[in-house]
Amino acid sequence: MDILLTHGYYLYEDPHELQVMRPYPPLGILYLSSHLKARGFDVAVFDTTFSSPQAFRDYVDRERPSVVGIYTNMMTRTNVLAMLRHCKAQGAMVVLGGPEPVNYADEYLARGADAIVAGEGELTLEALLPHLQKHGTSGLAAINGIIYRGDDGVAAHTPPQALIGNLNAQPFPDRAAID
Repeated sequence: MDILLTHGYYLYEDPHELQVMRPYPPLGILYLSSHLKARGFDVAVFDTTFSSPQAFRDYVDRERPSVVGIYTNMMTRTNVLAMLRHCKAQGAMVVLGGPEPVNYADEYLARGADAIVAGEGELTLEALLPHLQKHGTSGLAAINGIIYRGDDGVAAHTPPQALIGNLNAQPFPDRAAID
């Protein structure tokens, strides 16, 4: 597995959605999955929506992903930080994406994130994954569209990644990756 994609939303923690019972699929990570799979990456998706933190930890312990990508927003911050700690304890490199970590990069990097994707993740992960596999977290300045902890310990921002030129050429979300 080149990357495990996940998010920190658990339905049981959301009383309104639990009452309505119309949860939505994690389309962002499903688009990332289909994009990366179309380019030959081995991608797994763990949809936490109907799961539990323990089930996620068990999955990580069993599968031992080398890289974990976690979609993060304000509502999932606490869960994501716990997931980040567990993944790091298991030796995984952790890449965060979504609106939350970009705005609080120093905090997430201080808590152990290896990189934060700023902007669209498809092209950035396409460049970042082979780099992480070959070089680990060394030389991250060469990857556009990320924030990482520089040698001086301060969050370093690389130039923005190019946007996807033709969205119509993108594959549909990888809905088969979730149940």
